[in-house]
Amino acid sequence: MGDHQAQVSAASAVSRRVRQLRTRLESTADLRPCQEVNALFTELVGLCCTTPSPLADSALAQLDDEASATRRLCAVGETALELHWAHRVLAADDPGAELARFPYLDNYRELVRMELGAVFAAGGDRPRRVAVLGSGPLPLTGVVLARDYGASVLHVDRDLDSLQLGGKLTAALGVDATAAHADLDDPASGDVLRGERIADCDVVVLAALVGQDAVGKRAVSGRLARLLRPGTLVLVRSAVGLRSLLYPCVRAEDLAGLRVELEVHPHSEVVNSVLVARA
Repeated sequence: MGDHQAQVSAASAVSRRVRQLRTRLESTADLRPCQEVNALFTELVGLCCTTPSPLADSALAQLDDEASATRRLCAVGETALELHWAHRVLAADDPGAELARFPYLDNYRELVRMELGAVFAAGGDRPRRVAVLGSGPLPLTGVVLARDYGASVLHVDRDLDSLQLGGKLTAALGVDATAAHADLDDPASGDVLRGERIADCDVVVLAALVGQDAVGKRAVSGRLARLLRPGTLVLVRSAVGLRSLLYPCVRAEDLAGLRVELEVHPHSEVVNSVLVARA
């Protein structure tokens, strides 16, 4: 009983601190990077990634009703962070050196390395051409794939301003990337992606924030599956445990037209899990 009570108390402390952090973030004027905002998000991410199971499961159960609101807050914060750094890199005399100062660059490298390991485990080869759906204004997944692994990258985003900013950044870095303005929530997006030869891609990365819930993931994956060659590998970014306060959790049954072959869940500073599926 003593151990159980101690676990309940510890889980309550974690959930209470998550609520405090979210309240403080919500009370800021905006979520653009600054010392306070950076510290709050760093602590939140740290709690989500380092709280051990089953303590994390108990804390998450206490936060279940607030998970969606926390994810929305994190999405806004992530967008603000990417915009800030995209402009900062573009304004620098040496864009590559400035990008190296981005505090989460190594996390992206570790995530891409983990995902490529999953591709090899599923029987795939090093991809020559990759599409990143939901690339954002700071398209680091594509940058890492192009610079570190020699891939040709197609960036896809529904937000034209973000896509154009990301295009300026990849050009400044000398990265081999093209861009397509398309929204997979819109059935008409298929024509755009066919024109950009998405069917020629060896691997497609579905960013964690594309499709905010199970219904959205099902709609997006169903449209995507119809655009790809049978057997094309799709890396679907997800999150489990307390990490699902940061990004949506995706289950195999949430993916229409895709057959999940492998799931990888990190026990490190990498936040995202990945589901490896085939069209």
